[in-house]
Amino acid sequence: MSRKFVSLMIVLLMAGSMNIVTANSNGSPQWVTGEVVSIVVKQDDGLLSLKLAAGELFSVSSKPSLLEGVEIGDVVTIQVIEGWAQIISIARERIPGTPRPEKKDSGVQWVPGEVVSIQEGAYDSLISVRMSDKTIFNISSPNDLLKGIKVGDHVIVKVFRGWAQSVTKK
Repeated sequence: MSRKFVSLMIVLLMAGSMNIVTANSNGSPQWVTGEVVSIVVKQDDGLLSLKLAAGELFSVSSKPSLLEGVEIGDVVTIQVIEGWAQIISIARERIPGTPRPEKKDSGVQWVPGEVVSIQEGAYDSLISVRMSDKTIFNISSPNDLLKGIKVGDHVIVKVFRGWAQSVTKK
């Protein structure tokens, strides 16, 4: 009886978390950052569940090889394409959620600073830029905008709705 109850609770938790935060199903990448609350690894696949900054749960399927080194309590950033993790990056330090750049009336934002991380995906990447006040912004960018850009470069990123429109070296 208790085994059925536990199984039912797991199914409900997974179904509930998928209803709260859904992955893009049109093939476009989605970047998700959160704290790892559950890791389930089977022979051919795995399931990683995160608690997001606003408290929602997010679960994503993954190859077991991507889950190596990931532990419960880690803060990770994941690139998800069609419900499957493609990249999992573990944060070096446990820090609160990254604040978003201040929005201007036009919707365009400018983020100047030093590139501290580039997580490359198949079609686009996640670039992390540290401003002079030590604030770090994570920005999605098409790979073609990052040609010639490397960690340590000082850049100005033009951002619209979380996506880089241009990346210029200072």
